[in-house]
Amino acid sequence: MNAKFALKTIFISILCLSISMQSCKKKDDTKADPDSKQHNEDVNNIKSTNDNTNNDVNNLIQNIPAFGKNTSPMAGEICGATIDSSDLYDVIPTLYINFDSTVTCPLPNRKRSGTLKVELISGTRWSDVGAVLKITHINYKVLFPDLANHYVIFNGSKYLTDVNGIDWIGVWLGSSTILLRERSYDMVVTFDNGESSSWQTARTSEWGYTASSGEVYAIVNGDTTMDGKTADSWGVTRFGTTFKTYVEQAWRSNTTCGWWRPTAGIYSSVTSGFTVKATFGTDASGVQIGGSGCAYGFKIEWDYSGTTGSTVLGYW
Repeated sequence: MNAKFALKTIFISILCLSISMQSCKKKDDTKADPDSKQHNEDVNNIKSTNDNTNNDVNNLIQNIPAFGKNTSPMAGEICGATIDSSDLYDVIPTLYINFDSTVTCPLPNRKRSGTLKVELISGTRWSDVGAVLKITHINYKVLFPDLANHYVIFNGSKYLTDVNGIDWIGVWLGSSTILLRERSYDMVVTFDNGESSSWQTARTSEWGYTASSGEVYAIVNGDTTMDGKTADSWGVTRFGTTFKTYVEQAWRSNTTCGWWRPTAGIYSSVTSGFTVKATFGTDASGVQIGGSGCAYGFKIEWDYSGTTGSTVLGYW
């Protein structure tokens, strides 16, 4: 796989995993508590859609002079979107990404509508260490035609910080990585049945390229501490209960096994009504493979008012 293309598709991978969780039809999946299973899917769908947005924005602005690229003309595009650059050379460089709702974009198939407003609120260039982007979601809707047109709608803002500076040449050579810190304080997510949830996030996403093997890898981890544990999100579920999502083990995936088939990662969500734990990178019995080869799937465990259960689902 071309290294640059692989890096540009890194975040889309996580969205593929969330879709696989809904698509796989294992016979013991019906045993899962419906609320805990739904919340587990919500956690992955929301996280992966956010990561996909990060990827699109990062790939777009690296080619734009007002965000620090020295060459011209402006280049870059996003599937199913037009770019409004009328405020590009304001004191705060600003872009509007407007989605048309009609184009089906692959990996996985999805249609998007609404707007993403992107502002460089700190730093001269996005490649500078400590530069900060503000990304505002304005009725940003992601619809999945292969999943009976289910969709999610985002409204709110998040902030991305370029932690170590982006050296694209170093990334291609495998001598450096890209590390982003994400914060969100007011994100409201609405689902296709009219229910909604509110989210705050604190996580880091690191990815890089191993030149010797031609493999691109990703590591996603929580970036705050709650109750003595590493956490990456918290808020209110679609059921009106508060939740916290802890990262017991960082998410890891790569191009060798496929982005939608992580080789590691343990996430636990605790709510006032139930708890649910997802362990990624397991064999068919639900035991993690420990970084040896590619995984079969992931294991879900839940506790709903003292009633416990588990199931193992295969990646698609």
